[in-house]
Amino acid sequence: MINLTDMTGLASSAAAIAAAAFLLPGVTRMPKSGLALLVSAAAIAAMIPLAGLPAAAYVRGVIGDLSITSLVLLILAILRPLFGWSPSNTKAGFTLQLLITVAALGLYPLALGTGYFDPYRLGYGNFWFLSVLLLVALAASFRRLPVVALCIALAVLAWDIGWYESSNLWDYLLDPLLSIYAISAVMRHSVRALLK
Repeated sequence: MINLTDMTGLASSAAAIAAAAFLLPGVTRMPKSGLALLVSAAAIAAMIPLAGLPAAAYVRGVIGDLSITSLVLLILAILRPLFGWSPSNTKAGFTLQLLITVAALGLYPLALGTGYFDPYRLGYGNFWFLSVLLLVALAASFRRLPVVALCIALAVLAWDIGWYESSNLWDYLLDPLLSIYAISAVMRHSVRALLK
């Protein structure tokens, strides 16, 4: 029987494959019904077994389990064009990218031993870390940045019920691919701002 970790891991890999379908040439000019068909076909194809495992399992084997934050952002990226939602508030998107960048640049180098403090240990249920996350989520709600608050809330909820095999909250909040995406987006934004 499939467990929650495997189900979420396969779903996030299938969502990544489905979201990648939007990168195909000419997709942005397709009608919504065509987009829905394309995304559905990509998601179904990701779950078809190849040599005993679905394609999504091979993708998962390469990229690992994505964080809850990545899963939320992938789902939003898929649903936005299908339902004709306007692109997310650029301020909200940049704020989330900036938060992820700061967290990733603070977490990964220190967790790899470049300093005496290991912030990864905070993810095992540190009261102060949870308090800071609560404050960030509340501030995001008051600043009308619902995606930031939603990502934090869902990650903490999934961590609390033990959704993944990991018992560390950082694994629910961040993953390396999300961090690379956010850092590159913040760098692009900064370069554009400098060139203006």
